[in-house]
Amino acid sequence: MRLCAPALRLLATLSLLSLGCSWSRFSDDTSNAPVVLLQKPGKISGFGAALATTHDASGAALLVAGSAGSLYNLGTGDSPGFDAIDITYCDPSSEQCSASIPLAGLPSALGPGTSVHSPRCFIGGAGSLGGKNGFIVRCSDAVEFVLPMPSSPAQQLTFDLSVQQADDTSSVADGSADPSVLATGSTSRSVRDAWFYPPGLASFGSLTMPSDLAQALGTDASYGTTLAVLVVGGARIYAVGAPTSGDVLLWRSDGGTASAFLGCLGGVAGFGRALASGKVNRDADDDLVLSDADNVHVLDGRVLSTLPETSASVCSFSALPAGALLGSFSCGSSKSLSDCAASSFGASLAVGDLDGDGDGEVIVGAPGMTVRGKHNAGALLVFDVERPSDTLFADAKFLSSAEEGDGLGTALCAPHLADRDVIAAAGPSSGKVALFYCSSLLAPGKGGERCP
Repeated sequence: MRLCAPALRLLATLSLLSLGCSWSRFSDDTSNAPVVLLQKPGKISGFGAALATTHDASGAALLVAGSAGSLYNLGTGDSPGFDAIDITYCDPSSEQCSASIPLAGLPSALGPGTSVHSPRCFIGGAGSLGGKNGFIVRCSDAVEFVLPMPSSPAQQLTFDLSVQQADDTSSVADGSADPSVLATGSTSRSVRDAWFYPPGLASFGSLTMPSDLAQALGTDASYGTTLAVLVVGGARIYAVGAPTSGDVLLWRSDGGTASAFLGCLGGVAGFGRALASGKVNRDADDDLVLSDADNVHVLDGRVLSTLPETSASVCSFSALPAGALLGSFSCGSSKSLSDCAASSFGASLAVGDLDGDGDGEVIVGAPGMTVRGKHNAGALLVFDVERPSDTLFADAKFLSSAEEGDGLGTALCAPHLADRDVIAAAGPSSGKVALFYCSSLLAPGKGGERCP
């Protein structure tokens, strides 16, 4: 299942809890602990505000947002680089740039004026490069280039840069080898506009909605703060959340810069608070995972793609077509995890094939969860959505060294190894980013030396 240096070093005493077993504590000199912390660069603040990952044949890379983005090489197996190999992604101290939340990872990208793809690229933020303003794409071979924006957010970015003010941008990419990017940015009216870059990133397309819906969302500053892109056949489904209004808007593009508005889901408090995409069921298409104030829902991407183009402006969750809802679930507790009411269950989401069986598990961040009596330490709950009746979490992750206020699970992603995914989770209030290598869903012997 799917849905984001060189020297090994264990940084903290950690453990992994699953439903069937629990890991004992590990000492600092254990070389193959199932959970490890990445080294936080000393000068970086806000470390872990967002995570993004991508991979190619050389392995996975992880970009950690903070006052500047920090890049980590995770490799293809269970021996990641613990130290950042680059801490200058969108560094405002050396360039005009402000970080985007969330971030987008691309397996490769083709910059303007070149015929050679650069490997493992990230959109770390928006700023100015070589006299051009827009989203800055930076790749592991140090190639950088700018993706232009539509006129209104571009003008706002230019103004923000002129007064040294952080711009408000977001971007996400789908998980394909040739991804599309969904982006939002502030306009001169202090609201967000949304647009997309089709595969190849050579141009951008607009995402238009009915005028009365646009007017209703014009005062909602949360519009565009949560994003997801689904690959369904040869098409893309773009999902843009407005969690304050409790709405998620959907568009479909069959290629190029044209798109069709498919309608608006909503009617539930906090609907669209977090969004993620990935292959949850066993078909070849991505599915949409979203949270509201209390629950997480999984929607079949193939069914969503059959929605007809519409001009309707009413946002409803009950109008989904038959078969669209693959499952819904809420927070759960265990001997070590408690206080679901204050857990912020669903604050972050990811999809990852943690057991390598070809379909994906849903990973839910609960940064307010109490862990072994430590309030707001944070935890991750994993759901294996094989059937709509699968409403109980199948696995849980937390740090045995958890401290009050860690907030683990504020940000999530699922880096891909050679044959499965692992979990990367962040708690920016404590500056901790952890990699969880093991799962109770793994078949015996399949997890490598970290998962005996």
